[in-house]
Amino acid sequence: MNLLRRIIVIFAVACASRIAVAEDAAHFRQPVAIVVIDDDRIVTANQRSGSLTLIDQSRKDVVAEFSVERSLSDVVRVPGQPLLLVTDQANHQLIVIQITGDLLVPQQRLTVSPYPMSVRVSADGNRAFVASLWSRTITVVDLKSLDKAEQAFVRTIPLSFAPKEQLYLDSAKKLIVADAFGSKLAVLDPDTGIVDSVRELPAHSIRQLRLHPTKPRLMMSHQMLSRLAHTTFDDVHWGGLMVNCLRSLPLADVLNPKADLLKQSQLDYLGGPEQGAGDPAGFVITSTGLIAVALSGTDEIAVDDGNHLYAKRIKTGSRPTAMVLDTTGSRAFVVNTLSDSVTIIDIQHRTSLATISLGATPDLTAADRGERLFHSASLSHDRWFSCASCHVDGHSNGLLNDNFTDESFGTAKRVLSLKGVGDTAPYAWSGRFTTLAEQIQHSVKSTMQGDELSEEQTGDLEVYLRTLPPAPPTGAMDQSASERGARLFVRLDCNRCHTQPAYTSARTADVKLKDEQGLSKFNPPSLRGVSQNGPYFHDGRAETLSDVFSKFQHQLESKLTDDEVRDLVAYLNSL
Repeated sequence: MNLLRRIIVIFAVACASRIAVAEDAAHFRQPVAIVVIDDDRIVTANQRSGSLTLIDQSRKDVVAEFSVERSLSDVVRVPGQPLLLVTDQANHQLIVIQITGDLLVPQQRLTVSPYPMSVRVSADGNRAFVASLWSRTITVVDLKSLDKAEQAFVRTIPLSFAPKEQLYLDSAKKLIVADAFGSKLAVLDPDTGIVDSVRELPAHSIRQLRLHPTKPRLMMSHQMLSRLAHTTFDDVHWGGLMVNCLRSLPLADVLNPKADLLKQSQLDYLGGPEQGAGDPAGFVITSTGLIAVALSGTDEIAVDDGNHLYAKRIKTGSRPTAMVLDTTGSRAFVVNTLSDSVTIIDIQHRTSLATISLGATPDLTAADRGERLFHSASLSHDRWFSCASCHVDGHSNGLLNDNFTDESFGTAKRVLSLKGVGDTAPYAWSGRFTTLAEQIQHSVKSTMQGDELSEEQTGDLEVYLRTLPPAPPTGAMDQSASERGARLFVRLDCNRCHTQPAYTSARTADVKLKDEQGLSKFNPPSLRGVSQNGPYFHDGRAETLSDVFSKFQHQLESKLTDDEVRDLVAYLNSL
């Protein structure tokens, strides 16, 4: 270690003793990621508190909590080094953490593409890969060059979708990246920056990617929403509407851009009638092939005993999300995001050994209660799915759902984002509901086939939804083009339906695009964050914003030039 780094570490260790949370001040943490650092200790990355919690799992207690930054989203160990890498989605940073005894010391902060959600490291510890959600990029970092921060960035690779989960294949030197909301799966070469393929799967909410320990297959947890099913009692009860599952794909097919991904795919269903398995999240696989899956919507772990539909269930805390195996591979540590705890599972014996609280928490507010309801599959019949199943992380899975909102069946409509929904009344594609409370009650009772909500539950859900900000723009833009597009937006009278500040209106408009029942009048969706909301129109027929104007000539009296389309899209991308 050179002299400068020694000085940095000594200073940081001294600071760490001051930033460690030593007192029992009640606060929410919301752990979202977990890593094993040795035989005894594990670390959680906490989203809401921006802290890291060091736990001695053998003693089953918290060693210390360290304040790091604003909103942590992931944590991984650098192989062969006493270092952790942490992503902070609010400050757009990759943070290097030094492990010094029982101290976790921030050593270096690198600014990466906005909204980093996950980080992975190559087996040799030389490269890190950061997936940034709303900016739709992968940042490749050379960990050997951290002493010269300006040389640490190898490249930034743009994607056509918002990434979250990723998996680096050391043998092939390829990175597999999954769509955070929808159905896309990409394979790219970090050394060249080339995206080898982007393919669609019948999937959404892809929450975990892992290699099978004994077979050359890629495993993933996800959900499937059928556009052909209806939100009737029978279609929900028998699993025709929403399916929760594990999928296995031959790795060779994943890496081959021309291969049919589904031809040799294997699908294992989780749950069934009367025992739903809402919202599968993180999972682990033992060396013997035993699988444990976090069911984040039902607050359980499903341990596969060969009967996937009715696997053994183990109760956890609220909303289990991330999972990791211990160094022996026999136990799993499960992060309970909404109850600030970690549950230890004996996988082989299918039992819970302990649940470790991360610390004291304050009383729940209405928004906190609403957040728990939003992510709970208990609102739906048989616990098949939660609000978050379609509105992933409060956004949208981009798929079509045939519900009775427009008072007709056979007219599947695109799932709308709930980001910024609080001030965009009326609600639904038809504009049928004048208040958000009415829309919430209808969704739970009709779409989810659940029990009628109490007045307090409805209010809590509404308060929570009003906390969700609009999705941010995708990233850098041509300012001059955006300004020309803004003028064009007004000249074309687009603001008649998409009126500021919410870029929507209370009216319905004939968009000249009919659904299966001949309806063509719809309430205009808000354009805030529209660059993140594709595909477009009620049925998703427009893949891109450019298609809206060049291919479908939406509400245009005459065709726009290519330059005008680019300017208009540049403006919309800035919203």
